[in-house]
Amino acid sequence: MRELTQLVCLTCIVAAACGQEEPIRVGHHHQLFVDDHIIARRDNIGLSLHNPTKCPLNPVLQAEHPWESKGVAIYGTAMYDEDEGMFKMWYRAIDDTCYVCYATSADGFTWQKPILNVMPHRGSTANNIVWGSHSFYIDGFAVYKDPREEDPARLYKMLTYKGHRGFAAMVSPDGIHWSGPVNDPAAHDTGDVISMYYDSGLGKYVALLKRRFVYQDPDGAEKRKRARLVSFSDDFTHWSEPQFSLVPDEQDPASTEFYSHVAFMYEGMRIGYISNFLVETERIDSQLCYSRDGHKWERYRERIPFLPNGPEGTLDAGMLIPGASDLIVRDGRLWIYYFGANVDHAGRMYGDELKYGIGLARLRLDGFVSADADADGGTLTTKAIVCSGRTLRVNVDAPRGEVRAELLDEAGEPIEGYDLACCLPYTGDSISAPLMWHGRGTEGLIDRPVRIRFDLKNAQLYSFWFAEE
Repeated sequence: MRELTQLVCLTCIVAAACGQEEPIRVGHHHQLFVDDHIIARRDNIGLSLHNPTKCPLNPVLQAEHPWESKGVAIYGTAMYDEDEGMFKMWYRAIDDTCYVCYATSADGFTWQKPILNVMPHRGSTANNIVWGSHSFYIDGFAVYKDPREEDPARLYKMLTYKGHRGFAAMVSPDGIHWSGPVNDPAAHDTGDVISMYYDSGLGKYVALLKRRFVYQDPDGAEKRKRARLVSFSDDFTHWSEPQFSLVPDEQDPASTEFYSHVAFMYEGMRIGYISNFLVETERIDSQLCYSRDGHKWERYRERIPFLPNGPEGTLDAGMLIPGASDLIVRDGRLWIYYFGANVDHAGRMYGDELKYGIGLARLRLDGFVSADADADGGTLTTKAIVCSGRTLRVNVDAPRGEVRAELLDEAGEPIEGYDLACCLPYTGDSISAPLMWHGRGTEGLIDRPVRIRFDLKNAQLYSFWFAEE
């Protein structure tokens, strides 16, 4: 967990005309604190970025077969298939070329690599390879099971680097037997380590691509840095011209480049992980990023690691690159699979024994960023939002503290019956605790603009939302 140093009064007040702003329609989406989209003011409230907890069993998947002789990495996708009740993973293996391999798991920790007899490796199909050849150089891909697809032959979709500065859109009925490309791989100039996701807000498939960003240094010399782009498609076949979406800037160390970018839809917004490559050190870690519109991406306020490298000798001491996972939620936590190695990008090893494989990290549901108050207490006031449910719920950790709230009208005054004195304080640790006012929820305020002023003591508030019940 990383805390902002300024826990003293910090105000993020909107303009004087704030009361005239159009209220934000939040629906039933959980409201996060990764940015200031929903925050109007904070008093004695700090913000903390939380690091996922790495699994002690790591690596959960590692090289063991001849076609994996040069290592495995989740330059691919992990998902939990609700229809089949199992975890699935498409990962990259390297031997004489790069391959897409397939694995399954009942619990997400122990993985099986089934013999599929689909693709040959050195004269034999007795392997778990589902795609790859010397003429199709795969180095970064993502797989998506598409619930909207009406054609059973296109149920699974894969976007992959094809080599020669292009990407290929592949389709499959089962995630094992692939055909394509269904697009023109040479239509756009892109590099390796690509990914994709489906943006339900835009109704489009989104390719997350890499290309060198060209700029001039202070002396006028032309320089290039790895940066990230987005391209959009309505049909997974025709793709828009890629546009830069995330580029290192003057706030970053001079040697910063962006190696990979993976993303998924989360509570009405887009959450992602950007792999931060410091050329100076040749190490790669990952930062939290987000987008409200799917076009422009931002990083968390403090550009600090969300998934940091581990200490010398651990799996990810040199490189840590998250995979393009679907949103996996199990037991109230987000599951994040990643590639880790205790060697850096230049091949220098951190430790006495080489470690290389796929790891797992887990995070509290909605647990990216918390709004924190100490024993002296503090308040966080939201912008005007439309009440859209019968119950206000919070994700909060306050076993030795409390959280209360009061609802304000458009003039900033407490609404009768919803002031702080009427609110029953919640003490405890819950990912879905209701806040009540003399036993009453928010059913009487539905469709009405309100502001919420949370009052916290010894508490960490991760999110809030209006529930239907």
